[in-house]
Amino acid sequence: MNENKRKRDFFNEFINTVEQKGRVIGSRQTPFLQEVLPFINSEDEPAIIYFGKKESKIQLNGYLFLEDINTLNLYVVEYEPFFEEGELPVANMTLLKEYANKAKRFYTNAEGILYLSDRSMEYYDVTKMILDKKDEIEEVNIYVITSKFYLSNKPIDLTIPGVETVNVHIWDMDRIFKLSEAEQGIQEFDIHFESEYGEALQMMHVPNNTKKGLIECYVGVVPAKLLAKLYDDWGPKLVERNVRSFLQARGGTNKGIRDTLKDTQQRELFIAYNNGISSVAKAGDIEQIGESNLYEVKKLTSWQIVNGGQTTASIHQAYKNDVDLEGVYIQAKLTIINVPEIRENNELQLDNLALEDEMIAKISEYANTQNKINKSDLLANTRFMSDVEKHSRNVWIPTQDNRKEESKWYFERARGQYMVDISRRSKGKEQTAFKKMYPSDKVITKVEMAKYFMSWEGYPHVSSKGGEEAFKRFMDMNSQYWKQSAVTNDEGEVTKSILNVDSDYYKQLISRRIINIFVTRIVESMNLKGYRANVIYYTVAMLSHLYGKEINLMEIWRQQDLSNKWEDIVRTIANNALNYLKESAGDQNVTQWAKKEDCWRGFIKESAVVLSGIV
Repeated sequence: MNENKRKRDFFNEFINTVEQKGRVIGSRQTPFLQEVLPFINSEDEPAIIYFGKKESKIQLNGYLFLEDINTLNLYVVEYEPFFEEGELPVANMTLLKEYANKAKRFYTNAEGILYLSDRSMEYYDVTKMILDKKDEIEEVNIYVITSKFYLSNKPIDLTIPGVETVNVHIWDMDRIFKLSEAEQGIQEFDIHFESEYGEALQMMHVPNNTKKGLIECYVGVVPAKLLAKLYDDWGPKLVERNVRSFLQARGGTNKGIRDTLKDTQQRELFIAYNNGISSVAKAGDIEQIGESNLYEVKKLTSWQIVNGGQTTASIHQAYKNDVDLEGVYIQAKLTIINVPEIRENNELQLDNLALEDEMIAKISEYANTQNKINKSDLLANTRFMSDVEKHSRNVWIPTQDNRKEESKWYFERARGQYMVDISRRSKGKEQTAFKKMYPSDKVITKVEMAKYFMSWEGYPHVSSKGGEEAFKRFMDMNSQYWKQSAVTNDEGEVTKSILNVDSDYYKQLISRRIINIFVTRIVESMNLKGYRANVIYYTVAMLSHLYGKEINLMEIWRQQDLSNKWEDIVRTIANNALNYLKESAGDQNVTQWAKKEDCWRGFIKESAVVLSGIV
C-alpha cells in the first residue's frame, strides 16, 4: 500500500473517531485535542479549556504550566473535518501562524480577559496564573494542533514581549501519521550524507568481539551546521523513533546552549560543554578509510536521535537565527541495530520488530541523562503489556441477549496501533469485519487504562497529573506481572516468579474503564462548569471509596455497564467534587491543587461522611 493511501485511510479513521465523540458532547475541537494529546509526549497533562473570540482573533484550547522550569505551554486547535474525497487537506504556514498568534494574543491580553471573567469560568485559572507569574515565565511553547497536513515542515517564529524564549510546535496529521507508523516499526527512510549534503561523517569503530553481532557502534563528531540542516530537512522524523520525546529545548538548557553558540569566545568550547547526541540506525553505507579504525558514514537508514534532542533543537534554532556555526562540532555516538529481518508471506514479523523496539528502548533509556523518558514508551514491550494485548485479542465481550459474541475490546499497546491495524486491511469487507470485531468505542490505550485504574484504586490526584505519571504508578503497583523481585525467607533470599496475567485480571482492568465511561457520561450530561477531567477522577475515586465493596468488577464485565441505580449517587458525588475542588483550592490553581494528595485526603475528610448517606 503506497504512503498516500495509508495517510488517507489513517486520516479518515482519525477524523471519524473525533466526529463520533464530537456528536456526543457537541464539540469537535476538544475531542480532537484529546485524540492528539497521547501522541505528544509530556510528563504532565494540560488542562483542557475553551476560550474563543473571533472578533479579537483570540483562541485557547488548553494550557500547562511547568513551574520547576518556569515554562508555559499553550494549546490551540485548528480543526476542519471537511475535505475533497481522495485528497489530503493541506495547511500552509500562513494559516498555522495565524492560529499560533491566536494563542499568543490570549497571553498578551490576559489582563483584559481576566477582568471580564469570574471564578466559575474554566479559563479564569490560566489568565490569573499568567498575570501572577508574568515576571517568572521564561519560556512559552505554543502547540498548534491541526487536522490538516503541514507538508513543508518549515518552523514558525514568534516573539512575545517579556518572554525570553518562544517556541511554536506544529502537530499536524502528517506528524501524527508518521509517529503512529514509527510506533508500529514500519517506517524507513534513507539519509544520504555524501550525495545530498556533500559531506560524509567520519567516525571511529568501537571493537565488538561478541559472536551475536546485534550492534555495531561508532563514535565521532557531527558538524553543527550539518546537524541543523538535517533537522531543517527531516524535522520530527529524526526524533520520533521509539522514545519519541520530540525533545523541545527546555528553559535553562536551551538558554545555555544558545548563549554558548552566540559567544565567539566560547563557541569553540561547545564540544567540551555539551554531552552530544546518541543515535541509532537500522543500516548504513559505511566504509573503512584505508587500514585505520576511521570510517566514513555515507548513508544511514532510519537514523534516529534517541538522546540529545535539546542539543539538536537548540542548534537548529541558532541556525535559523543566523548564528555562525562554522567550526562548531557535536560529539556523537551511532549504533547500528543488526536485528535480521524475518518475513512470512512478504510481511515483516511483529516479534522481530518488537525485539528491535526493545533494543532501541533500552539504548534510549540508558543513554538519556538530560531528558526524562516516558515510561509508557519504555515499558510498552514488557511481558505485562504484551499479555494484556493478547487477552484483548482473544477475550470476547459477553452479550446480553443470548446472541453469539461478536466483538472484543482493543488494547492499544502502541499509539495509533488501532488505526494502523485497520489500514493494513483491504478497504471494504476486511475493514468492516475488523471494525465489527473491534469497535472504535472499545479501544483503550495503556495510559488511559492506567488513569482508570489509579482513580478506582483511590489515587485521583495521580490520574490528575496525566497519563505518564499514572502509567508509572500503575506499573509500580503491578510490578509482580513484569518485574523480577526478591524476598527473604528461612532459606535466605529467593527470586519471586513473575505472575501471569489471567483473563479475570484483564476483565477487571476493562471494568474500571466501563465505570469511567459511566461516570463520564453522567458528568457530561450535567454540564458542569470547568475541571471536567478532575471531577471525573475524583468522582470515580469517591465512588470506589464509599461503595467499592458493593460494586463487583466481574459483574460489571458480564453486564458491560454499571447499574442505573448508581446514577443519582454519581451526580451527587460529582457536584460535591466540583464544589470541593474550587472552594478548597483557595488562591491556588484548581488543576494544580487537584494533583496533590492533600487534595484527595481533604475530599475524603470533608465529604465522605456526607456522601456516604446518599444511597
